[in-house]
Amino acid sequence: MKPNSNFKKKNKNTDILSAGSKIYAKKRKIKKETVESVDFDPVSRTEFLTGFHKRKVERKNKTREKYALLAKEEKLRNRKEIREQRQALAEKNVQEMAAMLRVAIGAPEKESFDDEEEEEEEKEKKEPIVQEFKNNNTLTTVTVIEDLDLDNP
Repeated sequence: MKPNSNFKKKNKNTDILSAGSKIYAKKRKIKKETVESVDFDPVSRTEFLTGFHKRKVERKNKTREKYALLAKEEKLRNRKEIREQRQALAEKNVQEMAAMLRVAIGAPEKESFDDEEEEEEEKEKKEPIVQEFKNNNTLTTVTVIEDLDLDNP
């Protein structure tokens, strides 16, 4: 083996191996010098040592509360979505029923809702509509006196 040119012969193995302990001794000395005083409070020490279980239970309870709140918000959000779906379905059913009534009565379907003049004329026309339904044994006459407008509540 070639001797390392940076390695000095006057360094012994013990000097090299103990160099780290000298550095750590200096660091310990600095730390000891920086601490001015230590206050000892037996009450806070006892509370700290006996409070591990309390703090653990407190963390669990906070987590439970957090997830309970999240579950409640999710439940409310789901209810809102269901309510909106039901409302949309109800509106769709109302429109379908209104269309069926218009067809059954014989009134033309409204193509444009923007014409206010036509709507006013329809309101003024309120003439009774008479329809007859014949069966084998019966004759049924239906008279509609007022129009039922389901589009505009």
